[in-house]
Amino acid sequence: MRRSWIWKAVLIVIVIIASLWSIYPTVKLHTLSEKEKAHLRLEESRKLEKLEANAIKLGLDLQGGTHLVLEADLSDVPSEKHKKAVASAIRVIRNRIDQFGVTEPIIQQAAGNRIIIELPGLRDISRAKKLIGETALLEFKLLKSADDLSPVLSKIDRFLAQTDTTAEEEETVEFFRETTKTRPFQSLLVKYGHLIGVPTENIYKVKAILARPEVQELIPADAQFLLGHQPEGPPEQQVYPLYYVKSQPEMTGAMVGDARATIGTGQYEGQPVVEFSTTSEGVRLFSRLTGANIGKRMAIVLDGKVHTAPEILDKIGNGRSIITGSGTLEEATDLAIVLRTGALPAPLNIIEERTIGPSLGSDSIRTGLRAGIIGFLIVIAFMIFYYGAAGLIADLALVLNLVLILGVLAGFHATLTLPGMAGLILTIGMAIDANVLIFERIREELRAGKTVRVAIDNGYTRAFRTILDANITTLIAALVLYYFGTGPIRGFALTLSIGILASMFTAIVVTRVIFELITGRGAKRLNIGKFAPFVGTRFRFIDRRRAVLLGSGVAILVGLSSLALHKGPNLGLDFTGGTLLGIHFRTPIPVEEIRESLAEVQLEERTVDLRESEIKEWGDPNDVLIRVGEREAGTEIAEAIKGTLKQSFKTELSGKEEEWLLRQEKVGPKIGSELKGKAIKAMVIALLGMLIYVAIRFEFKFGVAAVVALFHDVLITMGIFSLLNREFSLTIVAALLTIVGYSLNDTIVVSDRIREGLKLYKRERYPDIINRCINETLGRTMITSLTTILVVLSLFLFGGEVIHDFSFALLIGVVVGTYSSIYIVSPILVEWQAKVERKKQAKLATAVSSRAKSRKKTV
Repeated sequence: MRRSWIWKAVLIVIVIIASLWSIYPTVKLHTLSEKEKAHLRLEESRKLEKLEANAIKLGLDLQGGTHLVLEADLSDVPSEKHKKAVASAIRVIRNRIDQFGVTEPIIQQAAGNRIIIELPGLRDISRAKKLIGETALLEFKLLKSADDLSPVLSKIDRFLAQTDTTAEEEETVEFFRETTKTRPFQSLLVKYGHLIGVPTENIYKVKAILARPEVQELIPADAQFLLGHQPEGPPEQQVYPLYYVKSQPEMTGAMVGDARATIGTGQYEGQPVVEFSTTSEGVRLFSRLTGANIGKRMAIVLDGKVHTAPEILDKIGNGRSIITGSGTLEEATDLAIVLRTGALPAPLNIIEERTIGPSLGSDSIRTGLRAGIIGFLIVIAFMIFYYGAAGLIADLALVLNLVLILGVLAGFHATLTLPGMAGLILTIGMAIDANVLIFERIREELRAGKTVRVAIDNGYTRAFRTILDANITTLIAALVLYYFGTGPIRGFALTLSIGILASMFTAIVVTRVIFELITGRGAKRLNIGKFAPFVGTRFRFIDRRRAVLLGSGVAILVGLSSLALHKGPNLGLDFTGGTLLGIHFRTPIPVEEIRESLAEVQLEERTVDLRESEIKEWGDPNDVLIRVGEREAGTEIAEAIKGTLKQSFKTELSGKEEEWLLRQEKVGPKIGSELKGKAIKAMVIALLGMLIYVAIRFEFKFGVAAVVALFHDVLITMGIFSLLNREFSLTIVAALLTIVGYSLNDTIVVSDRIREGLKLYKRERYPDIINRCINETLGRTMITSLTTILVVLSLFLFGGEVIHDFSFALLIGVVVGTYSSIYIVSPILVEWQAKVERKKQAKLATAVSSRAKSRKKTV
């Protein structure tokens, strides 16, 4: 070995050791059994925490969990306090989640007044969302007397009885069709102990009446009606207590110092209660309040709903009391957490939610690993078959490439997502490209009669510039994806970026050092494979350029017609907004049966018919995907659908929710619109960046030809998706950008050889030079495309339903990208050059004619 390469060998050893050291915690953690983890958690918790901190984290789509984007409603907060209010909200949410017991939650501020929350491994998703979103406005309000209540009820009755129920108030007529004419409001109420109550069947009617502005004017300014937070009484006669209270609170939750959930004693024996104590200032206020109102009832109100309204029996001088009304100890615990952590400074709205069930996460890991292993073995076998011993060197570099990627991910404590796994698998196919470029160059040099040492030196030297240009363009696409992407898409972009850099290092440095070891021992021959079907080909690609361009034009036109017919692409949930549920039934249920069960989905104040929603089988026959448009979207509709399905299919959906809920997503219209804008922006910036780079590194005409080819690839892929009526989602945008990078990679290899050929074969015609250069690179083009197609095919066949469309788009893109690098870029260059030459000839003819005329005049 030449001494100049010794330092590279040392560098490789250091990089390998560092990568393995970085990966060790991940391997150690994921090879521990649940029993071993439980033992470490009890006996050596710090050791386990250290392993978890240094290991590659699994994304929500691989281990299950919830991703939420909350938007704070700051309409009632002064503008100068907006920043402080969001920071305060984050602090309150963090305190609540910490006490909820989620491992390694991510809580961070996004743009403006948005907060991103990621809760990995979470099982009780509904409970967590409720806990996070509770405004926690705790108020203590005294009840008004029965003497105050009676006149108000009578006023409301008289008003309603006298109201002209014309067509414009048809809804009100429906409310009172079965009520008496003289007491239309009180007939909806019942006596409930010492209070009045609202039967559950009348609750929406009573709410609608009390919400009317005319009725609100009949209620004194110092009073208001509040409902109990949940129905009470036997199942067949449940009622909501209706409280008539003072509108101004006597005390607020700001005075609460501590709160704990427990099981009550005495009067509340066996019931879950919340014991709370007030602050020092609250003790004085509570003492004065209870002492002055003995014998009266005081409502404890949380977020506008009464939890309990006990009678004040005596003066409470220690500031301690209890809140009853929680159905379970779990509910009491959550209420205590909310009271303990304080109120949110502003209401929070869930504008985006993505929930992956643990079963779908484990399936994703299993299918992803299977696809990766199959793709990896296919590539390894192919390289040995095609390049012999040199193929073994490339395979060794490929293994090291994977070690480096995982080492970097672990070193940065990155999170591996399902698209990230797809990026890792895709890197396997694309990483071979640099080795193929080098090996094909070495083969050319050996065929030209060069020695092994010279062939290797020339092969690496000549391939280096092409490898650099090709990988930088793919890196541009990956960086744009990372900048504009969200969540899993960024994971894909990160893995792809690391993979590009790692593959360049292994191909240029590692394999070179191995070859140096071989040639340093005086090797006269190099086993780099004898199978070379593409050597010496003389295909006349350029001669068919007009027919091919016409065919591409027709294909694009068909795709655009399909898009026009469908009124644009079939946009997925990411862009249109809405709610999506993935449900796993114990046995296959016909879609029509599920559709009929959603004919009457009960929301809080209305019933909606969701039979027109998109309902379809999703991969496994037992799995169903339900998508509801934005008009009916939201967290409430998701909960209502789940409740309806659980009622209709009790046997098939028995057990805990996490056992049958595969995924749940909600995207608000605002987020959908923003994501659509980001996707378009990402595509435009990626294309512009690539055009600039290619124009600088080559010539402007090469850049234009490359970008035209990219548009060609994207339009054909979109056209095929439209013809098959497949959805466009964020992952498909990621696939399109990857296609753009891959296609340009291929284009640059061909363009680089054309640039070289223009210098070597100056006496040949321009079309003949391009034909020669395409044939010279045909072996590299076909081999790289074949290995990538095989890997993407394994993703498509074995990667699972979640990334099925993603891998399908890549499959189309790789095929079309290979075609366009030959049949789109080259014809454009030929036509461009022909136009330039015609202009030159016209200019020359004009000059000759001018000189001839000048001579005649002189004569």
